Amino acid sequence: MKLIYGKISLLYVKGVIPDNNRYFRYYTCLGKNLEKFFGVDGLYLKSIELQGFKSFADKIVLHFNRGITAVVGPNGSGKSNISDAVRWVLGEQSVKSLRGSKMEDVIFAGTQHRKPVGFAQVSLLIDNSDKTLPIEFSEVTITRRVYRSGESEYFINKTPCRLKDINELFMNTGVGKDGYSIIGQGRIDEILSTRPEDRRAIFEEAAGIMKYKMRKNEAERKLESTRQNLLRIDDIIHELESQLGPLQEQAEKARKYLSLSNELKSLEVALYLDNIEKSREKIEEIDEQFKKVEQEIREEKSILEEKIEENRGKTEKLDKLKKTLETLRAELIEADKCISELESRIKLDEEKINHMESNNAASDQDIDELRNRLKTLETDIEKRNARLMALDKDREKYTGLLYEAEEKLAAILSQLDESEKRIEFMKQEVMDKLDILSECRTKYNSLKNEKESFHTRQKKLEAEINRTALELDSERIKLEQVQNDLLKYKHCLENKKEEINGKEKQLHELKNALDALRKEQNGCISELQAVKSRSRILKDMENSLEGYSHSVKAVLKACREKEGFGEGIYGALAQLITVRDNFETAIEVSLGPALQNIVTRDEYTAKNAIEYLKQNNLGRATFLPVTAIKPRPMDPDTVKKLQNEKGYLGLASEMVECAPNFRDIITNLLGRTVVVDNIDNGIELSRKYQYGFRVVTTEGEVLNPGGSMTGGSQPSKTSSLLSRNRIIKELDERIQVLSAKLQEIEEACRNKVSDINRVENELRLLQKERQDLELTVLREEQRILSVKNSIEELKSKQDMLSAEKKELLKNIETIDGEILLERKRIDEIEQDIENLKATIEERQEKRKKEQAERDAVHADINNYKVSVNSILESMDQIRESIRNLNEEKKQIEANIEKRIQDQAKNRERIENLKSEIAGLREEIRARNEIKTGKLMKVESISEEVAALEEEVSGMVEVVSVHNSNIQILQEQYNKLEIRKTRLEAELEALQNRLWDEYELTYGTAQEYKMEITNIRQLQSRINELKAEIREMGPVNVSAIEDYGKTKERYNFMVKQKEDLVKSEEKLNRIIREMLSVMKKQFMEEFERINKNFNDVFRELFDGGRAEVVLEDPDNVLECGIEIIAQPPGKKLQNMMLLSGGERAMTAIALLFAILKLRPAPFCILDEIEASLDDANVYKFADYIKKLAGTTQFIVITHRKGTMEASDALYGITMQEHGVSSVVSLKLSDVDKAV
Repeated sequence: MKLIYGKISLLYVKGVIPDNNRYFRYYTCLGKNLEKFFGVDGLYLKSIELQGFKSFADKIVLHFNRGITAVVGPNGSGKSNISDAVRWVLGEQSVKSLRGSKMEDVIFAGTQHRKPVGFAQVSLLIDNSDKTLPIEFSEVTITRRVYRSGESEYFINKTPCRLKDINELFMNTGVGKDGYSIIGQGRIDEILSTRPEDRRAIFEEAAGIMKYKMRKNEAERKLESTRQNLLRIDDIIHELESQLGPLQEQAEKARKYLSLSNELKSLEVALYLDNIEKSREKIEEIDEQFKKVEQEIREEKSILEEKIEENRGKTEKLDKLKKTLETLRAELIEADKCISELESRIKLDEEKINHMESNNAASDQDIDELRNRLKTLETDIEKRNARLMALDKDREKYTGLLYEAEEKLAAILSQLDESEKRIEFMKQEVMDKLDILSECRTKYNSLKNEKESFHTRQKKLEAEINRTALELDSERIKLEQVQNDLLKYKHCLENKKEEINGKEKQLHELKNALDALRKEQNGCISELQAVKSRSRILKDMENSLEGYSHSVKAVLKACREKEGFGEGIYGALAQLITVRDNFETAIEVSLGPALQNIVTRDEYTAKNAIEYLKQNNLGRATFLPVTAIKPRPMDPDTVKKLQNEKGYLGLASEMVECAPNFRDIITNLLGRTVVVDNIDNGIELSRKYQYGFRVVTTEGEVLNPGGSMTGGSQPSKTSSLLSRNRIIKELDERIQVLSAKLQEIEEACRNKVSDINRVENELRLLQKERQDLELTVLREEQRILSVKNSIEELKSKQDMLSAEKKELLKNIETIDGEILLERKRIDEIEQDIENLKATIEERQEKRKKEQAERDAVHADINNYKVSVNSILESMDQIRESIRNLNEEKKQIEANIEKRIQDQAKNRERIENLKSEIAGLREEIRARNEIKTGKLMKVESISEEVAALEEEVSGMVEVVSVHNSNIQILQEQYNKLEIRKTRLEAELEALQNRLWDEYELTYGTAQEYKMEITNIRQLQSRINELKAEIREMGPVNVSAIEDYGKTKERYNFMVKQKEDLVKSEEKLNRIIREMLSVMKKQFMEEFERINKNFNDVFRELFDGGRAEVVLEDPDNVLECGIEIIAQPPGKKLQNMMLLSGGERAMTAIALLFAILKLRPAPFCILDEIEASLDDANVYKFADYIKKLAGTTQFIVITHRKGTMEASDALYGITMQEHGVSSVVSLKLSDVDKAV
C-alpha cells in the first residue's frame, strides 16, 4: 500500500490527476494488485446502495470485500454520509445523530442545477452464508426508504417489515444503530463523556444482554398492564356481586308475572277469535245479497248494450258519409290549387326564355373584345424574346473576362501565402530565443538573489549562535525556580483532598434522606393511581349505566343521544335521591326494583317512552309520573307513638334527600316503611302494630305487612346504584388529599435536591480546585521536563547552527562561478535576436507590394461579377414577363371557348322550355273536367247524411230509460257495500288488537282457540287475572335475562382474575430470572473486556495500564462505568486528566478491546483517529490490521497511515457542486502513468 500511495502522489505532482477545488485528488477506489481472497468465513457487508440520501442524489453502489476498505475524500465531499446511511438503514430515529433537524433532511434537497428528489433509500447487502443471522437466506438485503411526506418503509429482502424485525435480526451481533459496529466522533465523545451512565450502552451490547434487557422492559410493561387490569376487574366483580341479589329476587317475581300473563293471553286471544268468527259470518250473509243485486244489474246492462250497439251501427255509417264528404271537398280545393300552380309554371318558363336570349346577345360582344386583346399580347411576346437574345451575348463576354482575372488572383495569393509563412516562422524563432533569454535572466537573477540570501543567512546565523548561548543560561535558572514551585503546589493538593472527603460524607447523608422521601412519594403515587383508577372505573360504570336493566338503559341513553326525547324525563330514581349515611342498605332493600323506576314529568311523557320501548323491541320499564303519583304517608298519630319505641330510627322517607317535586314519589314508596336498628326490635315493633306496615333494619332484613320476612347474607360489595355516586365523591376528595400530600412531599424533595445540588456544587468546586491543582502539579512536572528538553534542544541547536554556517560559506563560493557562466550565455542570445529582426523587416516590405497587386485584381473581379449579375437579373425579369403574357393569352382563349359553349346550351334550353309550356296547358284542361264531376257527387252525399242524423236522434231516448233502471240497482249495491265495509273494519280492528296486544295473526292464534260456553264467566276470569297482575306492582321482566347475563359475566370475571393473578406471578418470575442471567453475563463479559482493555492499552501506548470500574458494584445493571488510565511515565488517573490525544487513544483502545472480545461482522470507523498524531495513527492502523481477520473494516479517513493499511480505497468527490459521486481509477492505469 505504501507503493500505491507513493505512485498516487507522483501522479499528482506530474499533473496526471487534476488539481481543482471541485475535484477530489483522486484517492479513489484502489485495491491491491490482485483481488485478495480472505480465508475468513462469517457475516460481512458486501455492498451499500444509496439513492437520494443526503448528497448522494443519483443511485450509487459501493462494493466491499473482507479486510480493510478506506473511504477518503476532501472535507465536505459527503464521505461521512456513508456511515450516516448505514446507521439510518439500521433504524436510527434521532435526526440529530444524523446531523439534521428533521427526517426530511436526509432526502437530497437539490442544488442550483438539480431538482430535489422525492425519497431517500439505502440498502445493505450482507453475506449470511454461515447463517449467523436467524434467517434462511445466504444473502440478506436490508432496505429503508423515506418520502418527503414523512412516510417511512423498511424491507428485508424486498419484503415489507417493521423496524422491530430488523432490530431483532441483528440482536447481539454488535451490528445496529446503538451497537459498536458504527463508531464515529459522536461515539468517541460518549466514551469520553464525564457522565459514566452514557458509557453503559456499548458495554451492554458487547456483553450480549441487550436482548434480555428489551425482554425485561417488555415484561415490566406487561406486568404494569396486568396490575391495572386486576384493579379494574376487582371493582367490576364487587359491583356485580352487589347486583346479583336484587336481580335474583326480581327474576323470581318476573317468572310468576309471566305465568299469569300467559294464562291471561290464552283467554283473551280465545275471546278475540270468537268475536272474529262471528264478524266473518255476518260478512258472508252480505256477500249473498251482493250476488242477487249484481245479477239484476247485469241483465239491465245487457239490454242497454244491444240498443247502444244498434245506434252505434247507424252512427258509424253517418261518420263514414261525413268523412267521404269532407274528402271530396278537400280534393276540390286541391284541384284548384294544382291548376293555379301549373299556370304559375307557364309564366316562369316564359320569363326564363327571355333571359337566356338576352345573355346570348351580350356574349357575342364579349367574344369580339377578347379576340382583339389576344392579338396585342402576341406582338408584346415577340419584342421581349428579341431583347433576351441581346442580353445573353453580353453575359458571355463578361464571364470570359471574370475567369481570366480569377486565375491571375490565384497566382498572387500563392506567392503571398509563402511570404506570410516565412515571416511567421522567423517571428516564432525570435519568441523561442526570447523565452530562452528570459529563463537565463531569471536564473541569473535567482543566483544573485540566492547569493544575497546566503550572505543574509550568514549574518543571522552568527546572531542566532550568540542568542542561543544567552537562552541556555536563562533556561538553567528557570529550571531551579520551577522545581521550587512544584513542592508548594503538592502541599496545597493534600489539603484540598481532606476538604473533599468531608463534603462527600455530607452529600451521602443528604442522599439517604432524599431516598426516604422518594420512597414515601412512590407510596403516595401508587395509592393516588389506585384511587384514580377506581374513581375512573366507577365513573365509567355510572356513564355506561352499569347495573340498570336493558330497558332502563335504553330510555336513559335515548335521553342523552336523541334531541328532544329526554324532555320531561328526569332519570332513574336511584339517580335522583341521596341517602343519609348508614341507611343505604335499608333504603336499597326497601325500594328494591323501584330504584330503576324512571321518573317523568307526567303520564304523557311516560306514554311516549313506553311507545319508544315497544317500537324498538327494547323490553319493559316502570315509570313514575310526578303528576300521577300521590303520597301515602304514615298516620301522624302512629308516627308519634313510634318515636317512643325501642330501636326506632325513623321513617324510610325521612332518610332520603331529593328535590321538592319528587317528595310525593318518595313518600308514596317509603312513607309507610319504618327503619329500626336490628331485627329483634323490628319483630317486637311489627307484632305490637299487628304487621300494619313494613319494617326494615339497617342490616337489610325486611318484615312485610301481613307477617312475611326477608333476610339472610348478602355478598360483600363496594358500591351499588345508591352508593356509587357517594363513593365517587369520597374518592375525588381522597384524590385531593393525596394530591396535596404529594405536593408537600415533592416540595420536601425539591428542598433536599436543592441542598444536594448545593453540596454537589460545592463538592464540584472543590473537585475542580483539586483537578486544577493536579493539573497544575502535572503542568509543573511537564514544565520541568519541558525546560530540561529545552536545554538539550538549545545545545543541539548550537551544534546545528555552527555546522550550517560552515556549509553556507561553501555554497557562496560555488554560486559565484554559476553567475559568470549565465552572463556570457545571455549576451550570445541577444545578438541572435537582433539578426532575426533585420531579416523579418526585409520580408515584410516584399509582402506589402504583393498585397497591393492582389487588391487591384480583386477590384476587377468584383466589377465583372457585378456586370454579369446585372445582365442575369435583367434576363430573369424578361423571362418572367413572357411567362405572364403567355399565361394571360391562354386564359383569353379559354374564356372565348367557354362563352361559345354557353350560347349553345342556352339555345337548347329555350327549345325545351317551349315544349314544357305546351304540355302544361294540356294538363290544366284535363283537371278542370275532373273538378266538375266531383261537385255533382258532393251534392248527392249531403242529402243521405241528413236522413241518417234524424234516425240516430230517436235512439237516445230509449238508452236513457235503461240507464235509470241501472242507477236504482246500483244504489242498493252501495248500501250493502257500506254495511260490509263496517263489518270488515270491525273485523280488522279485532285482528289489529290481537296483533298489538299479543303480536298474533288470526292464523297463528288458532292454537289458543277453545270452545266458549259462557262468555260472562270467561270475561270474569280475565278481570281476575288482570287484578292479580296489577297487585304485583312494577315487574322487571328483563330481570330474568339480566340475572343470567350478570351471573355469566360474574363467573367470567372471576376466571379472568384467576388468569391475571397467574400471569402476574409468571411475569415476576421471568423478570427475576432475566435479572439474574443479565447480572451474571454482564459481570463475566465485563471482566473479559477489562482484561482486553488493559492488554490493548499497553500495546497501543507501549506500556502503562488501564481499567474500567463499576461505580456501584451492588447495582451492576444500572450503575455508571468509570475509565481509569495510566500512560507510561504517569500516575493512574481519570481520563479527564489526560491530554486530548491520550483520551482519544484510550477510547479507541476500549473499542478495540470490545471488538477483540466479541468481534462484530463489520465495523465502520468514521474519522475516529482524526485527533491522533502521525505516530499514533500508524499504531491505530497496525491494530485494525490485526483485527481484520475476524472483522471487516470500512474506515472513513483522510490520514495517510490509515490509507496505507487499507486493502482497498474508495474516493468520494463532488464533481458537481452539492452532489457526491464515486470516482474510480484502476491500478493498471496508475502503473502506466507512473
